[in-house]
Amino acid sequence: MEQAKDSSFLMTDLPTPAVHTAVKILDLLSSEPQALSLSEISRRIGAPKSTVSRTLSTLYATRLVEQDGQVYQLGPKVLEYSVAYTRNLDITRVFGRVSSELVAKINETMQLARLEGTEAVFVAKTDCTQLVRPATYIGRRVSLHGSAVGKLLLAFHPVKLEKLPAITPYTITNQKALSTELEQIRARGYADTKQESALNLCCIAAPVRDSSGAVVAALSVCMAVASPSSARFEIALEHLLIGARAISENLGFFASTIASTAPPQHSHQPSAPVKTARSR
Repeated sequence: MEQAKDSSFLMTDLPTPAVHTAVKILDLLSSEPQALSLSEISRRIGAPKSTVSRTLSTLYATRLVEQDGQVYQLGPKVLEYSVAYTRNLDITRVFGRVSSELVAKINETMQLARLEGTEAVFVAKTDCTQLVRPATYIGRRVSLHGSAVGKLLLAFHPVKLEKLPAITPYTITNQKALSTELEQIRARGYADTKQESALNLCCIAAPVRDSSGAVVAALSVCMAVASPSSARFEIALEHLLIGARAISENLGFFASTIASTAPPQHSHQPSAPVKTARSR
């Protein structure tokens, strides 16, 4: 088994080795599904047993670690820190950090939306630098059935929509067709639209989850085109999923997947959407 990896924020030359050892122990215990013995912890982090024993005693005294016989696991104090962190966290600030890096790579507009009643509202946005880009703004409200962020949020929240008005000729207006698409969204882990909320606008959205796994927001990439090429779509989807995972991890959600950590196999067709398939 591999040794526990140091946290990314740690420097090579640490002035406080005791703190370094404590963080390595906590990192190791947080990555293991089962409690570990003193000997195993010592071996995995590459530190003497005596050092590990002293550090564990301190961590136990502060409730950062619990001892059950001869094995150790994370203690309740860690949960208190987690709750405090998420309580004070500004999701839009996290979005800003993540999206600015991704937009710089793919030069597509990214937005963050949250559910409000029977609409989705954009709470943050990072623009691309393309001459033709989506005409959107923070505070804009969009329908749940006609937008990528809306359908994504609708797929994970039991919101009843009595009517499905046509926003464009390509908007889904049939309840059965919408239900089928929501099932597909839950299965593949993202939603997409082709000119369903506005002509010459295509968007993709992925779920942002909190520490409980609940979907609390939708992250989207929007392109001001009637239909993006397959290559452009794949690049946008790949970075969208990376961004959704990064924001979710900042909110305390750690899992091997967010429905899908890599773009799933699909047959994206760059041709214009078929009106009759959407509206009937």
